[in-house]
Amino acid sequence: MSQENHGQQLPDLTTAEGLLKYLSHGADAKIQCLGGGTANYLYRVEDVRTGEVSVYKHAAPYLSSNKIFLFDQARMHYEARILQKISQLQNGTARFTKAVRLLDYDVEAKLLHIEDAGPRTLKAAYTHPSLSISAIANDLAKWLATLHSTSTDFSLSLKEGECGEKGNNPIAVSIYRHSYQNLHTALEKYGHDVSLAHRINSEFGTLLETENECVCHGDFWPGNVLVRLSPRDGQYPVQLTIVDWEMSRRGTSATDVGQFAAEAFLLDRFRGERGLRKAFLDAYIRNRGGGREWVIRMAVHWAVHIAFWPTRVDWTDHAGTQELVNIGVGVLRAALEGDWEGMNGSVLFEGVGVAWGEAFMRD
Repeated sequence: MSQENHGQQLPDLTTAEGLLKYLSHGADAKIQCLGGGTANYLYRVEDVRTGEVSVYKHAAPYLSSNKIFLFDQARMHYEARILQKISQLQNGTARFTKAVRLLDYDVEAKLLHIEDAGPRTLKAAYTHPSLSISAIANDLAKWLATLHSTSTDFSLSLKEGECGEKGNNPIAVSIYRHSYQNLHTALEKYGHDVSLAHRINSEFGTLLETENECVCHGDFWPGNVLVRLSPRDGQYPVQLTIVDWEMSRRGTSATDVGQFAAEAFLLDRFRGERGLRKAFLDAYIRNRGGGREWVIRMAVHWAVHIAFWPTRVDWTDHAGTQELVNIGVGVLRAALEGDWEGMNGSVLFEGVGVAWGEAFMRD
């Protein structure tokens, strides 16, 4: 769909009615408001004349779920930036995983126009019997390893020619430290020494401000993987599309791996063990490798996620959440003490291949 509102007063894009006014075809469009996010306004739009379906994503200067919480709209500029350049960072090694395709971006409206990659996330579709979780885990890990390997020199700056630390997404860098800065609240609530949380934030949380290895997706978890069970081209039994790139930033690849492994662990634990964590971790280490410091960094990020986010997002009851916090605390203590046996014996590495132990032994 084309737009005719550039340079004119914009309608209110926080409503379907406003988006309908924005679109040039107006009444010829069917608009569905999409949920599932907390930050932006998301719509699925069908052009009734052509049958074409696509998605629009609008960033207001606040969270869509909480208008009191101000949120820099420039986040949408960074998402458009990476999606415009993502083809440079993908070499086709993954068979059926790709980044969502950008169709258009209205800078003034903070409105992203992207392809419709399907109605279900991997989290929602996880128990579907036709999904080969091992194949999905392998392809996602291979795709992620390629992103990390090919983006070591890629700048996220909105200014051409700016690189290094200035070539980053400062919004994402700031937001991504939230779980580290607030870990103490989860530990206090569930009876653990908060000094551990403060030490983790001091020794590892601060690294998020300076880590500059490669481009990270920034919010890589099954909820940001859209699943289409019957791809239009019919080449593969499933098509996976990575969405929600506004928190992309330069950092350490360990955080993308740790976050996905944490959410995979939660899915396996509460939605039926299908081996997503193990298969993903093994595939990533095979495709990219790592060393001791990287493994520790990944484990710390995994543990912070496990100890913090289940206290904010309902997965289980209080007793079950207590157990999750205990698991996270155990890994964090092992990481601080350099206790590989204790870390390796945790559920994070349960059942994984020997490559992880070999990686830890490398400097």
